[in-house]
Parts: sequence; C-alpha cells; structure tokens
Amino acid sequence: MEGHSRAVGVYDLGTTSYSEVHKLQQRLQGQRREGGGVDTLLLTEHRPVFTLGRSHPTPDLRVEPEAVRQWGIEIVQAERGGDITYHGPGQLVAYGIIDLRSWGLGVLDYVRGLEETVIGVLADWGVRGERNEAGRGVWVGERKIASVGLNVRRWITMHGAALNIDPDMSHWELINPCGMRDIEMTSMATEVGKQVAFQEVLEAFTFHFGRVFECTMEPASVPGHDVSSSRG
Repeated sequence: MEGHSRAVGVYDLGTTSYSEVHKLQQRLQGQRREGGGVDTLLLTEHRPVFTLGRSHPTPDLRVEPEAVRQWGIEIVQAERGGDITYHGPGQLVAYGIIDLRSWGLGVLDYVRGLEETVIGVLADWGVRGERNEAGRGVWVGERKIASVGLNVRRWITMHGAALNIDPDMSHWELINPCGMRDIEMTSMATEVGKQVAFQEVLEAFTFHFGRVFECTMEPASVPGHDVSSSRG
C-alpha cells in the first residue's frame, strides 16, 4: 500500500433506478480503461430490482415470474459475478470504479477489502460481521447481511457491494439469494433491534473504505444529478 497517494471521488447518487447507474458505471469504467477519469465510488439506494450474475441468466426464483411482475420488481441481467440478488430501498449499494493495477491489488484483494469495509461498518453498530465459507460477502452468524459481486475489465472494476440497512426483507422470499436455497438474509436494523439511519451508514462506509484501502475520499457531485431531490 502506498499511504494516501490514492484518491477516490465519492458520489452520493441518492435513490436511483438500476439502469441509470449501470450506464454510469459502464461509462466511467470505459474512461478508466482508456487511461482517463478517476477512481470513483458510487453510493446509492436502488428502486426494487433483481439482478442476475453473468453466469446465471435464468432467474433462480421461489415463485412464478408472474408473481415477481405483480410485485413490480424488475429483473435485469448484469455482467458481475455471482447469482441472483436483490437491490431496493433501505440497502446501501456501493459501486467502485477502481484501477486495481495502479493500486497494486489483485481482484481477490479488492473483494476482501470490500468485505472488510462492511465488517468495519457493522462493528460501529456493535454487530459482528464475518466471512463465511458458504460464499463471498459478509455474514452475521449464518445470516447474510451483505453481498459482493464484481466485473473487472483490464484491471478496472465495476459493481461492488450491497449492505442491508433496513430494506423490505420479504422481497428476498421471492428468490434463492445468490442461488442458495437455504440462505437466511438479515439487515442491520434486524441485528441491532432498532432503526438505523441510512446516511450514517453511508458515511461510515465511506470512512471504512478509505481506511481499508488507505485512500483519500473526496466527496463530489455528478453534473446534472441533484441528490437532494432523489432521496427522501
């Protein structure tokens, strides 16, 4: 690690649709691959969506597809690793557009760093997060609280981590999360037994990302994107 010579632009996007942030990620990743842009962390809260990993194009559902449509939840193919997962209000999603080669990191180093970031956040609320041989991400005992999935092209990352703060947990009952039939999902609110402020978790995630990866976090704004009107 090279001290704090690393700098990351941090964008709080507010509440977004999956597709708009997906396009933003692709654009930023393309810029980094061509030697432009800057290392970036996009923080957001998506409207309800199920996303599919690149190797699992068939949704692993516990219900008929029509039932998902009735819930108004979109199903979208993504290019990240892993299987089906859910994003929705009350969940912090963190997408890093990072040049791993310039940081001297391998893909697994970065994945473990994202997990360590989440573990640090949970510790701030007195929750013991840990890794589990059942799969990547962060767990509280046998319950999964955060997922990690990446796409890496020419050493530039996109996608990232999703941490359950206080989402609608019933939405996970429609799928086999991460393709696991017996998995139990949990949230910070469930584990601490009270409401948890989204913005406080977002700020804690930013802090711990900077701590784990030894980088300076620089808040920034997306031109034409008004966060104040996009998050309630």
